[in-house]
This record gives sequence, C-alpha cells and structure tokens, in this order.
Amino acid sequence: MRDLYDIHCHILPGVDDGAKDMDMALSMIEKEIDAGVETIILTPHFRKEMFEPDMEDIWSAYDTLVDETRNRNIRLYLGCEFHANMEMVETLDRDLRPTLADSRYVLTEFSSSSTRAFIKERADALLTAGYYPIIAHIERYRALRKDFDFIADLIEMGCEMQVNADAVIGRNGLGAQRFCKKLMQEDMLHYVASDAHNLRGRASHMGECCEYLKKHMGRLYTSRIMRDNPSKIVETLR
Repeated sequence: MRDLYDIHCHILPGVDDGAKDMDMALSMIEKEIDAGVETIILTPHFRKEMFEPDMEDIWSAYDTLVDETRNRNIRLYLGCEFHANMEMVETLDRDLRPTLADSRYVLTEFSSSSTRAFIKERADALLTAGYYPIIAHIERYRALRKDFDFIADLIEMGCEMQVNADAVIGRNGLGAQRFCKKLMQEDMLHYVASDAHNLRGRASHMGECCEYLKKHMGRLYTSRIMRDNPSKIVETLR
C-alpha cells in the first residue's frame, strides 16, 4: 500500500534523542519510503527540563532535510511531540512550539503514571482553546490501558488516539499488542505511527504494521488508519 502517513517520529536530526545526524535522518526516510510512507510529520520532543530544543535549530534542521529530500517521493511537515504541562495552551497560542503541520492538531504526550484527572484536564484545556489533541502512544499509559470507558470519554470530548506500529505488531510485548487489538476491535483507534528514533532499536516498522493491519483488519480499515485519517491533518488549515 502506498501514500501512507507517519505523523509521529523523531527523524529530524540533532534536536532530541532521535536521529543523530543528517545521514541517519536520510536513511530513516529511505526506510519509510520503502515501506510506502509518502508523508511524514516530524515531531521532535518538547518536554520541560528534558527536551527543550531551540526552535531556530529545529527550523534549520527541517529546512535542510526538506532540501536534501527534494528529489525523493516524500512530503515533510513539521510538528512537535508536546509533553503535557500547565502552560501548553499559552505556549501553542504564542507559536513557541508548532502544532502538527500548522494545523490545530497537537500530538500530546503524557507520562506513563499520569492520572486520569490530569489527562482529562489537559485534554479539556486544549479543546477549550480550539486545539485537537492526538494522544500519543496510548498503549503506554496505565490510566488508559485498563479503562476503555475512559478512552471512550476522551474520544467523546474530541480527542483522538494514536498507537505505535511496534505495539500493534507485538514488538512491545503481548500485553501492548492485545490492548491495540481490542482498541481496533472497539473502533477507538485513529492513527498508527512509527515513533521512530533510529535505524535499530527504535526503527520504523510502518510497512510491517501495514501488512499486519491488512491481514487482521482488512484493507479498508488499514487505509482509514494509515492514510485517510492522517491526511486530514495536513489538509486542515489553522
């Protein structure tokens, strides 16, 4: 399957714990292209006191990567994996960190130990301010793993759910895979993304995930999760 989207990855070089340099970034992009990915939203971390890369460095790396891939069949957009904090709405309103592809969608990360109350309050704050939270790799959060009613509540509020390809195909353990399978069966999943950081331990497995989804969920479902849903992000203007 072609024209896949990857809306969560750490391919942008030298700005977080993802690609170390431009050569690695280009190799990671080649792997994505080989898997059928034609649109990537680059989402470097923003987490206070851990990942606070300078936006000038991010834009410089982005512009260089776009230039280096100009002759390849790939569309690159900039975003951010935003670790939730109490100032996130103000940060976004002031354009201090980017949304996904200059849309109103925000890839929102929590800690594995974040409480239901904190997740719901931060999601509500984003929604009230006119942003649309896409909750990153929800298979990691204890508050969600065993509470599908809470997931349903978040979706009803206006949130959308993303899981990592590795979790879907079993590379993150049987428990995470079972969670993803139930999530899909209950029609509570909106996006699958690579969350790729490198070429080995945390490489992109989007192609393998695509084949898994086609086999277990069918081609139409696979197209919806890996192509149709994410396409609306880059088509939505602020």
